[in-house]
Amino acid sequence: MKTKRQQAPHEGMFLKIFKNLDNARHFLKGHMSQEILKRFDLNTLRLEPTTYVDKKLKKHYSDLVFSVRLVGYKNRFARIYLLFEHKSYPDPLTGVQILKYMALQWLELQEQHMLVDGKLPPIIPIVIYQGQEDDRNMCSSFHDLVEMPSEFFKVYIPDFSFAFFNVHGIDEAKVQEKILLKFYVEIIKMQNDPNIKELPPRLVLGLLKALGPRTALEYIEIFFTYLVKSSGYLNQEDYKKALDLIPEGGEKIMETLADQWLRQGEDRGLIIGEQKGELKATQDTLVALATELYGPLPMMLSVKIRSIQSIDNLRILTIKIIRTESLSEFTELVDRAAEN
Repeated sequence: MKTKRQQAPHEGMFLKIFKNLDNARHFLKGHMSQEILKRFDLNTLRLEPTTYVDKKLKKHYSDLVFSVRLVGYKNRFARIYLLFEHKSYPDPLTGVQILKYMALQWLELQEQHMLVDGKLPPIIPIVIYQGQEDDRNMCSSFHDLVEMPSEFFKVYIPDFSFAFFNVHGIDEAKVQEKILLKFYVEIIKMQNDPNIKELPPRLVLGLLKALGPRTALEYIEIFFTYLVKSSGYLNQEDYKKALDLIPEGGEKIMETLADQWLRQGEDRGLIIGEQKGELKATQDTLVALATELYGPLPMMLSVKIRSIQSIDNLRILTIKIIRTESLSEFTELVDRAAEN
């Protein structure tokens, strides 16, 4: 189910951090129940090369699938399904997507003849959400999503729970030992905080010390690429000062960031250009319709129509002109629209 596509910055950062087995193992140790953990041999944790998110929802979700050997069983494995929600608000129906993806995994294992004694392996679903919206209404039990006319319906409706983690609510003490997880959580929490200006140099020095130049450069680029997209408090000078702390390789990252700023500017320009084109087309349509009804328009009336910058107001005038009985009545409508 893999497809090549350009990753959104938040997705690229999430995948890079959690594809690292050491990071994933540390996260699981700090955030899963001891009763579950004692059944897992986390030394056997393995990333599976597959994804279950369909094309329509790729802009909302990303996923990672891990397998891990079950302690006390011979050649039996469980799966851990990590679903990353990109949305700025938690979707209360995320449980529906999880149920679908779990079913797809079980069906795939069956088709590949990977079931042991005909038994489906357990799948532990975990949702990681990094938006800032309140998640108190998030339902982690599937039965809570279904309208039950009576208790007798429950026996026919599948039920399961999933672990839900809002990165903003993660205890930083639980990730301090792993530098990449530490900065990942800190970046998510601080992206809309003016104090984030102190983060880039600290991040650069921290990664250089912990990871060494080569690996540090890779993660600095990933983290900074995300921040360029997500934080409005950092400017180009903030990034340059931080990158100047790198003995070698900072210039290349700055070039990458410059390309991103250029693309963002081009995207904004494209949107503005499309809006201007739509505005002019709507103005032209109104002028043409008025000319059809009342003959050549006075120059000042045409100028006034083109001075109206609201597409909605122009469309309302296009509708109302049909009901006008004279050029003066239409001119009155244009005057009022131009004043708003």
